[in-house]
Amino acid sequence: MFKNLCPSSLGISGRQSEIIELTLTYGFRGLDLEIDDFAQRAKTQGLDQAIRFLSSAKLHIGSVDLPVRWRADEATYKADLAELDEVASYAAQANVYACKTVVFPESEHLPYHDNFEQHRARLAEIAEVLAKQDIRLAVGFHATEARREGKQFQFIQEADALALLLKSVAADNVGLWLDTWNWYVGGGTVDSLKGFGVDNIAYVTVADAPSGVERVDLSEDQRIMPAEDGAANVHEIVTLLKDGGYKGPITLSPNADCFTGMKNDDILKQCKAVLEELTTAAEGDKNLAAAGAES
Repeated sequence: MFKNLCPSSLGISGRQSEIIELTLTYGFRGLDLEIDDFAQRAKTQGLDQAIRFLSSAKLHIGSVDLPVRWRADEATYKADLAELDEVASYAAQANVYACKTVVFPESEHLPYHDNFEQHRARLAEIAEVLAKQDIRLAVGFHATEARREGKQFQFIQEADALALLLKSVAADNVGLWLDTWNWYVGGGTVDSLKGFGVDNIAYVTVADAPSGVERVDLSEDQRIMPAEDGAANVHEIVTLLKDGGYKGPITLSPNADCFTGMKNDDILKQCKAVLEELTTAAEGDKNLAAAGAES
């Protein structure tokens, strides 16, 4: 796996050249891109100009957000899908690892079964376009109760339900956007993740949950940095990813309020230290397991 930076999730902003410099300075090997800005640059300035800083930095592009309004009405969805091939071709030449999107936990119009079928069909169509460019589609979910309050129809809000949806999509490049916080809040465990399969994980964001708080009472402002006594079993999950040969991005994504009042350099210095501790500990756990098997 490679240490990846998503500036927006940490409250970091700046020109592309500034973000790239920060990424390299603090030892990140990947960077998430804002796809709309990138695609517009590619169209107006040419692809070579749009990716020249990225190419010279030799960075992986961990992910871009999927530029398709796939939960919208049929006409809007089809119009966006028709444009995806061009955008995906730009993304491929920038070596984007995954396009990521989320399943909403509710609908104003579709009951559960109809919504499930629409998700299954549309995700398969989107994945088919991305597969031409060897890009994975990473799909996540929102687990908090607040995300679905007051909506007419409930939908996927649990880890097991999302896993079922993803396994129903007929496309090899569709995988889980594993957010450790939502996985925990949505009832997921290390064992259920192991059963889902590391090979089926397409992108990883990491945030912990405070211990001593019931899952149903958690809110998204309680996304915290990984902690030894955290409830989301982040260290065990990262070890599972390492043992399973996960090759993709791992991205810190606590609530940005964790860094209120901090300068960009201080934020990234802290994030670098946390990611290095996580991945080093996972490597140590793997070596201990191998030694135990040999003895």
